[in-house]
Amino acid sequence: MSPSLIIPELVELDVDVSGDKHAVIAAMADLVASTGRADRDGLLAAFEAREAQFATGMPGGIAIPHCRTTAVHEASLGLIRLSTPVDFGDAGGPADLIIGIAAPEESGSEHMKLLAKLSRALVKGDFVASLRAAATPEDAADLISGVVSQASAPAPAGASTSTAASTGVAAATAAPAADGTSAPASVLLAITSCPTGIAHTYMAAESLEQAAAGRGVELHVETQGSGGIDPFDAATIARAQGLIIAADVNISGRERFAGLPVIEAGTNRAISSAPEMIAEAVAAISDP
Repeated sequence: MSPSLIIPELVELDVDVSGDKHAVIAAMADLVASTGRADRDGLLAAFEAREAQFATGMPGGIAIPHCRTTAVHEASLGLIRLSTPVDFGDAGGPADLIIGIAAPEESGSEHMKLLAKLSRALVKGDFVASLRAAATPEDAADLISGVVSQASAPAPAGASTSTAASTGVAAATAAPAADGTSAPASVLLAITSCPTGIAHTYMAAESLEQAAAGRGVELHVETQGSGGIDPFDAATIARAQGLIIAADVNISGRERFAGLPVIEAGTNRAISSAPEMIAEAVAAISDP
């Protein structure tokens, strides 16, 4: 079950690592392998192959080296909190919280959903702050286990599997029009996807949902990740006025959205600049 994804033995706090991000990634491979959950060399190679595709540094001083590989025997989460931050390729600065996601090649859908929950939590400032404040490995492991163990709210009809509460629809509040009446909320779709379909996919979804809710925009998100795809239904697409694509790989089913104005960027932009992407998509409705 979800608590077994991380145990205190998979947490190291206030570590000094001599070297660059590759030394930190090697330390993460050592940490996971030390528990018997993965073969160290195969895991390191898979982490590095993913890093070569796309740097895993995130806004907020976080890095998420992650992979799916036959070298992993049991799905695992590792946490290394660095004493001195290390550059992981994010323009916002170096990372001191390193969370390694090691998934078996044939990861079950339930495990992937739990990893998606963690990825979504990492865009929430209070959760990240709690990891920085954790006093012991047990505390940190409990914090992460608590996040991935949370039950998801049931999805409304026609919604995808990822939402503001875990269902894919950002709550919308109608904005007042110039005459004081309530104007209908804009209705947008978003698709997020990354090479391994684990971290960036769901972090981008969460960031866009938070930004849409803050602006009073109705947003439906389809995550094309390792947990599978629950595609938009025809009625949801028919109501949509615009589309955001936040992806680092080719998405499937693009032909479904012919005629919709599209705002497109990589997942990192959705994570770091979601309000701007939402604003651009709303503007494109009237000026495609």
